[in-house]
Amino acid sequence: MLFCFLFITCRSPAQIGIKGGAGISDIVFANVGQTPYLGYEVDYLTHRFPSFSYQIGVCGTVKLHKHFDFHPELLLVKQGLNYNIDFLYDDVKYKLNIWYIQLPLIINWKFRVEKKAQPNLFLGPYGALKLAARRIKIYDGIDASDEMSNVKPYDIGLAGGFGYEFKMTSGKFIAEMRFNYSLVNIMEYADGHISDYNGPEEERAKNLGLYLMAGYSFGNISKKKSK
Repeated sequence: MLFCFLFITCRSPAQIGIKGGAGISDIVFANVGQTPYLGYEVDYLTHRFPSFSYQIGVCGTVKLHKHFDFHPELLLVKQGLNYNIDFLYDDVKYKLNIWYIQLPLIINWKFRVEKKAQPNLFLGPYGALKLAARRIKIYDGIDASDEMSNVKPYDIGLAGGFGYEFKMTSGKFIAEMRFNYSLVNIMEYADGHISDYNGPEEERAKNLGLYLMAGYSFGNISKKKSK
């Protein structure tokens, strides 16, 4: 349904393709920190490494101008965080994994359009629906993993970055580096947390991700339809 308009947009060249990649993600906690959202058990944990993340899905292209394209995408995205601590005799593993269906609406600004290799900058908003949120907790070899019910069912943010498009015989190869950043608070306070009154409530827990992506955009579907 997302890309139906690509098939009915005959005046503008349109393409569809596939895209995927891997990277790192984290959750940014401002001011009050992570304790209100993750619980007091995280007070002795250290923020060690970013979490492994990925994005995979389908993408579309509608040509708006010689230098500008519109890129809607529909992606499965994994984000999260990675906390743990090393003890003398054992380790504590603590991770939060969140899966979303994400809809980025990207504007792509292309350079050197006469060349086969075209660099570009891109930016646009995204909306996302949560599929699942799971907390991985392993203490002394005991798995105490559970579902994170206080992760909100949606996320809204920005996606942007830079990349290259390489013209091929029947389409184009896409390579890019992109970031995701939430513009809204993605988590509620954990059950049992009593917040201090510090003035108006602020948005403090936000997704942050950095990804290397690759994909392939197939030939012009609007031209094929018009034959």
